[in-house]
Amino acid sequence: MRSLAASRLAAIYLVVTAIGFGGTWVAAPWATDEIAPLTVATIRFALAAALLLGWCLLRGLPLRLRRADVPVIAGVALTSVAGYNVLFLYGVTLAPASHGAVLVPGLIPMATLVLSRLVLGTQVARRQVLGVLLSIAGLALVVGPELGGDARTLAGDAMFAVSAGIWAAYTLIGRASRLDSAVLTLYGTAVGSLVLLPLALLVPGGPGPIADASLRAILSVVYLGSIGTVLSFVTFLQGVRLIGAARASAYTVLIPVFGLTLTVSLLGEALTPLALVGAAIVLAGLRITQSTGREHPVVEPA
Repeated sequence: MRSLAASRLAAIYLVVTAIGFGGTWVAAPWATDEIAPLTVATIRFALAAALLLGWCLLRGLPLRLRRADVPVIAGVALTSVAGYNVLFLYGVTLAPASHGAVLVPGLIPMATLVLSRLVLGTQVARRQVLGVLLSIAGLALVVGPELGGDARTLAGDAMFAVSAGIWAAYTLIGRASRLDSAVLTLYGTAVGSLVLLPLALLVPGGPGPIADASLRAILSVVYLGSIGTVLSFVTFLQGVRLIGAARASAYTVLIPVFGLTLTVSLLGEALTPLALVGAAIVLAGLRITQSTGREHPVVEPA
């Protein structure tokens, strides 16, 4: 009975995680429509760092660092915070957010497997290869018609693809840390926001548009920093504690489901029947990849 209750509670946590991450594909376009992407990213992670500090203090996690922690924190800040989010936020200004909601989670497992093999010499299971190949076939159906489309969409899709590779690099860097994942993320977001701040100030127009931004745009930035980063991160960790990393990772398949649903319903983005079929194939490939029971799940980004 206790195991059943834990599984049900974990399911709630992990569905909340998927909804929270999926919602970032709506919040990001709403925010960047009125506020410069670099400014959005800076505020997002400054807010996330403050909230994560509260979470770490509440849990009594040790925050003291060693010299060996510095390179890992710098790597996390430059990849998952600065690198990924600059491409993510600029990408949604060029291409449909629905493309990113499929492209990014669809490419991350492939990029992670390739980097793990090349850098760490990790053995790759045939089932994982099959899942990745299936996802690639689905992605081809989603974005293939755009290859003959406008340059803006192609540029945005390219940013999504590169951001997936950067996130994969982050997963390898994060595994090398001795720090609790919440503490590592705290320092990564704090350092990342400091890296992004001068860039946000130097970009043409600077942070000025914030004063004229609508309530929707401001709330979207708040969503990205709170629900789309901290709450989703915390609920995922709670789910992992209840049912383990391997089982919890399977729920990440829901992230593109909610991402697509929200972008189509709230942003009014249209998906062709061929793209819908492709998205379904991507989800099938992700499910196969995630069901291998590997020890370290790949959390899809927001």
